[in-house]
Amino acid sequence: MWDLVQLFLLSYLAFLGFLRVRRFYTTPLVGFTGKLAVNDINSPNISTIPLPVSVIIPARNEELRLPALLESLKNQSRRPQEIIVVDDASTDGTAELAWRYGCRVVRPDDKRWAGKSAACYAGAQAATGKYLLFFDADVFLTADALEYLYRYSQKGVVLSVQPYHYMERAYEQCSLYFNLVALLGLDLGRRQHPFDTKLGFFGPCMLLDRETYLKTGGHTLVRDSILEDMALGQAFVKQKIPLYSIPHNKRLSVRMYAEGFRQLFNGWSKNMALGAQRSNVWTILIISSIMALSFIIPVELLKALLRADFAGSFLYTGAFFAFAGLLYLSARQLGFFRFWSCLCFPLMAFFFVVVFLRSFLMQLLHVPIEWRGRRVRIQ
Repeated sequence: MWDLVQLFLLSYLAFLGFLRVRRFYTTPLVGFTGKLAVNDINSPNISTIPLPVSVIIPARNEELRLPALLESLKNQSRRPQEIIVVDDASTDGTAELAWRYGCRVVRPDDKRWAGKSAACYAGAQAATGKYLLFFDADVFLTADALEYLYRYSQKGVVLSVQPYHYMERAYEQCSLYFNLVALLGLDLGRRQHPFDTKLGFFGPCMLLDRETYLKTGGHTLVRDSILEDMALGQAFVKQKIPLYSIPHNKRLSVRMYAEGFRQLFNGWSKNMALGAQRSNVWTILIISSIMALSFIIPVELLKALLRADFAGSFLYTGAFFAFAGLLYLSARQLGFFRFWSCLCFPLMAFFFVVVFLRSFLMQLLHVPIEWRGRRVRIQ
């Protein structure tokens, strides 16, 4: 009897998590941050005037990934004021590629500070636009993506987007649980405030006005943090800067870790770094319930089959496919996840746990990880 009560409670909490994902992607955006940044953004008379936005792209050895982003920026319905590629000591043709696309290329000049946060700060220092829009180099956009982002910008507010996760190869499906936990871990999709968070923002895309960035100190606040998006978000909150995240609406996409499984393994190990500890208790319960069901359901199903328990087999077979179905409804919003990967949810959850434990141990033992030609220490 207790097993059924436990299954019901865990299922209820997990369902709330899947409901949060749906609410985040389906709640209308109209008016959620107040008035629009520019009321006449859709006026045909200004369609050729660049948006007052400086696009900043921190790049280290991104020669192969940058073309998709730069090509999509070139084809925007409303161009940005400038595109700045920050060459973070690349050893490939990153800088030359950026020049060919007509971008400004700058380099961090503080030798005591390296990495993505240093590159972002150097780009912000060189920028001239009223708004700063930070993109990771593996992001790519639809033609109206900049208009979409700028429409919801507002002075004194930080806006971020987790792009749609585009994938081509089977191993990339292993990112399933990481995407789900990233969204739930920021407490997004709540009933009253589906788009605001106090826990951080999505690193691949961040937009805020230049005045606010410089006044707060921007990325200087997180010089020593490897999870600069989480740490910087919390630093902004301490300074009373509101954080919002909005859905990608298929306008922003990203292909992460296209180089292979090892890159995916190291990348998610670097990005875990105990960020979930900063979530509130209710969110931790929701995430923990999803993880628990990912193991309890297949284990109980296997036990029932081995005992030839018809009622138990029927119950847990139904629970297995119901969980996989709910997971798929959420996953297809997050990225190009296939139904077969959701049916393999016990394996996906196991991989998530392995990466989480690896990240925890590397942090505890101060073991560095190889990333983009640097040895990075998880802190």
